[in-house]
Amino acid sequence: MNTKIYTVFVLMVMVLSANAYSKSHKNSQDKEKITTNAIFDGYDVDDGYAFLINADEDDEDSEETVYFIEIIEEALKAANLKSKDMIGKRFKITYEITEHEEEDENGFVEVYETYKIISLKKL
Repeated sequence: MNTKIYTVFVLMVMVLSANAYSKSHKNSQDKEKITTNAIFDGYDVDDGYAFLINADEDDEDSEETVYFIEIIEEALKAANLKSKDMIGKRFKITYEITEHEEEDENGFVEVYETYKIISLKKL
């Protein structure tokens, strides 16, 4: 009888420990897709592809620069964004914002956002 209780206890401890470990070391990700019109502002090796986007469509002064490090191959074929001829051109872009939460060794949680262009169409 003691062997059964001991076995059940050990299995419960193992399952709970594995579950706690996976939750504490998990990087959570939230994704959001956005489609908007934007003006291409240039390409830089370090910053990526820069677009001017209105944060509020009703307010022209809400323009901000958004940098995209990643772009899918199909979108890259739609326009040569490394060419200076594309600067100032209007595009309809669909991009994905991925939010990453990472916990460091001290238990502090940092939130990072990455931007990836998934569709690009010249207007």
